[in-house]
Amino acid sequence: MTDLYPFSTTIKVRFNETDAQGHVNFAQYLNYFDVGLIEYLRSVGFSYQRMLDENMDMLYVDSHASYKAPAHFDDILRIHCRTGKIGNSSVRFDFQIFNETKDRLTANGEITVMIADRKTFQKKHVPDHFRQALEEEIK
Repeated sequence: MTDLYPFSTTIKVRFNETDAQGHVNFAQYLNYFDVGLIEYLRSVGFSYQRMLDENMDMLYVDSHASYKAPAHFDDILRIHCRTGKIGNSSVRFDFQIFNETKDRLTANGEITVMIADRKTFQKKHVPDHFRQALEEEIK
């Protein structure tokens, strides 16, 4: 299934990301999705700084995560990311986290962002050049 994702990056689970049960706390997966998203955008030429320089920001408006198997301290996780759907003023990004240490799927999910004016946080259309960069990855 991970061959459907054009981009991935890795992260090593830190001790402070685990809970009393010894596995990664459920809320941490949204942080992992965020790490994957920022690196994915950088790979298509849209660092967060570039967005800000172009008076564009992304406001997270929806997120979901499904947990498949636990991850533990020092596990290496591969975060896969892809563009799921591009709307008029929003973009959905899809994620899959694979535990390379344990050789198993750990979680999957999505984040939907609304494109906004950096200064006013008012919704704006997905800029054509941003849309084009994301659509290139979909092909």
